Amino acid sequence: MENAERQSKLDYIWNTAAGLINAAEAVVMSMIVTRMTGLADAGMLTIAFAIGNLMMPIGKFGIRNYQVTDMEEKFSFPIYLRTRFVTVLLMVIAVCCYLFYAIRKLGYGHDKIGIIFAVCMIYAIEAMEDVIWGYYQHRNKLYVGASMFCFRWLTILLVFPIVLYISRNLRFTLLLCLAASIVTFLILLKISYPRFCSEEDRSVMALFRRDDSRKIGRLLKVVFPLFGISFLSFFENNAPKYAIDACLTDEVQACYGFVAMPVFVIGLLNNFVYQPTLVPMAVEWEHKQMQKFKRRIAKQFSFIGIISVICIAGAYLLGIPVLSVLYNTDLSGYKSELMILLLASVFLAASGYQSVVLTIMRCQKALLWPHCVVSIIAAISLNFIVPECGTIGAACCYLALMMLLCLLYGSILLVKIKGSKK
Repeated sequence: MENAERQSKLDYIWNTAAGLINAAEAVVMSMIVTRMTGLADAGMLTIAFAIGNLMMPIGKFGIRNYQVTDMEEKFSFPIYLRTRFVTVLLMVIAVCCYLFYAIRKLGYGHDKIGIIFAVCMIYAIEAMEDVIWGYYQHRNKLYVGASMFCFRWLTILLVFPIVLYISRNLRFTLLLCLAASIVTFLILLKISYPRFCSEEDRSVMALFRRDDSRKIGRLLKVVFPLFGISFLSFFENNAPKYAIDACLTDEVQACYGFVAMPVFVIGLLNNFVYQPTLVPMAVEWEHKQMQKFKRRIAKQFSFIGIISVICIAGAYLLGIPVLSVLYNTDLSGYKSELMILLLASVFLAASGYQSVVLTIMRCQKALLWPHCVVSIIAAISLNFIVPECGTIGAACCYLALMMLLCLLYGSILLVKIKGSKK
């Protein structure tokens, strides 16, 4: 019993640490870049993270959650591993295709290409690490995978400022960080895997076998809706940055990226509160305890409202001065964008919670089409609005998109709850 409690604490501590590092990595690196090499480099790093975040769902392909909850072991770990090799290869191909397009159509130079490639490949390593993390979590060793993630990113965050300070070259620094990421991942894998793997998986091979293609295809088909939702979510959240990259400067991209950083604060605070309620909610839904179920939903929306008022008021009073100090950049001209983006984050947090509730209600298939609608509108509208209205247009468009997503999810949720009464 003591061992179980100790492991539960380790899982919580390391998983929380991994979440905080994941949220802070881009912020910390951007702060360092603005101080050492300037605003233009910070803008290139901003779009590199935006493109890397869009490509990473291709590498992960939504497999992790399915792998972790595969209690019947419909697919073996070797199949998950080999499938991940396929999806990471697809990710690398997608990155190369995008960079070829960017050279021909967007006029990217060698520095920008190298920066984006290095960041995307760091995320490709993360996608490979993710399947190992999922394996450890499936074996009730969540903390092992989380600690691997932490140590790998801490290595990157240690190498990054030292090399950048010496070289004053962001492209070279990120390529060295990529090398450090690969080496750290392999060392940690070599240390951890023999200790925590099962006997049957001890000699698992990444090499493909004759009958693997059918199983891999079946797994990819099963998780495709999860991939679609993840990919489109990242596209929607970063769509303004892609439009800014196409028609404005790297300096403007950096400033927009700085004021967009707090967008996910409300969502993160919301996640910390509702995560412990998911199992009780699932039980209430299973036993048709609808009054309790609806009260929990109402309580969570009330919490979103309260923290939204606090965050928006705080940002109005202190947001721009604090961000200007953090990034060593005068952002006084971007207060309107900050307030609009924070308002958008309220709808982002609400729609994120609605999607979790719909998942508990086993309505996952209904989650994909709202993202398709919003993504199509984003792809069309931003390319017209941003060249005419700049960053304020990008922020307003993002707010409208998040309101639409929230409205679509809310409509589905109301229909499903009313249908459950019948």
